[in-house]
Amino acid sequence: MKNPPSLFLLASALCGLAGLCSLSAADAAKDKAATSGERLTFHTEWKGERIQLPPAFAPGMKLTGIEEIRFAPGMFDARSDSFFTYAFVFSVPMEQELTQEVIQRETLAYYRGLAESVSKSKGRTVDAGKFTFKLEQAKEATGRPEKIPASTKIIQYTGELDWVEPFATAKPQVLHFEIQSWTDPTTSRNYLFVCTSPKARGETEEVWKELRKIRGSFEVNGKAGS
Repeated sequence: MKNPPSLFLLASALCGLAGLCSLSAADAAKDKAATSGERLTFHTEWKGERIQLPPAFAPGMKLTGIEEIRFAPGMFDARSDSFFTYAFVFSVPMEQELTQEVIQRETLAYYRGLAESVSKSKGRTVDAGKFTFKLEQAKEATGRPEKIPASTKIIQYTGELDWVEPFATAKPQVLHFEIQSWTDPTTSRNYLFVCTSPKARGETEEVWKELRKIRGSFEVNGKAGS
């Protein structure tokens, strides 16, 4: 699939929420003011999009801000080695602290909402309450974005989500995560960079090599927001 459909716009369309997950004109104006001068740059050919937080499919989320996403070419192809593999970053106001507890809670709310919305639109039911997300802090952050100043403290986590993949298979799936969080005083924002794939994390897996390459070249540029 050379040009996979947007995961989140597809979720919205399937749920009868077309367009609500993308930034509305009012939300875009508000977000532009809050992120004045902020530029989130992914150096990759993977396609992607920007959506509002919380997305319409996950109203249980508490974080507000924006999400930038980049999808692997095989994102929606269950036969692909890069099936459901993607990278994304949350940009949220500095007052919204990205503690381990918050990250665990928000990630679970995000995927529970996604699975419930898509499954409902396809005439299926899913017990998202049974989904679990295990999150552990790593001893150190490895493969951090090279453009982030060395003086910036980055906290890294590893995680595993047990859920039901709702788009292509409707079957149980384990997603593996590498997550890094930091605060940027220049933009006055907190950032959460997430790499995820059903492929187990490893140094030899090609999808993880690419995910880490994308993370390593990620840039945040701009001035202090309001």
